[in-house]
Amino acid sequence: MKNNKTNARTYKWRGIVIANHELYSPNTSKHNSNKETNRLTREAICTALVFLIQEQPFSKISITDIVKRAGVSRTAYYNNYSSKQEILVDLVDSLIFEINQRLLPYTNELTGKAKEPEKFISVLFEVIFKQRDIYRALQSAKFDYVILDCLNEMMLSNAHDPTDESRYRVYFKAGALYNAISKWIHSDFAISTTEMTRISLHIYHTPMSQE
Repeated sequence: MKNNKTNARTYKWRGIVIANHELYSPNTSKHNSNKETNRLTREAICTALVFLIQEQPFSKISITDIVKRAGVSRTAYYNNYSSKQEILVDLVDSLIFEINQRLLPYTNELTGKAKEPEKFISVLFEVIFKQRDIYRALQSAKFDYVILDCLNEMMLSNAHDPTDESRYRVYFKAGALYNAISKWIHSDFAISTTEMTRISLHIYHTPMSQE
């Protein structure tokens, strides 16, 4: 029976290449049951790591700490992850997936551009605020820069203009969004999502020559 395999992402963390696990989905009820069990296990482990990072530095967290907080066995842990960094990869993927899904209705399918800029930006900040614990955990683990890579990838995948100018326009916008989001989180959300949307829209519609 043929397996349906998802694409695996690969990231670098302090010079180490990390690949998340490839998931296989043959059409068997037993496999589907195992897949659901693994999904729940991975969710428990990810949640445990997010909470642990709020209590101590990422480098100090042990596998024992994680499995105890997650309520899973070491065997279950190693069936899903081979390192703490792979958990960070899952956290990044879950954050980017939600951003992508929430923004899809406000993105022009033909051009890849925001067809409703105000709603697009507003929803982006809403998702970041909702998932702020994940973002903070990634920041604490010095892994949040991967989000910029994912934003670049996501925005480039929606861009249909192959020119260098178009590509660097994406890098410019993604970098600006990433920096604004990071500073907003560092400020402990000193201003509301509504105000962040207003500020971003004002900048978006103001040519640099007029600033």
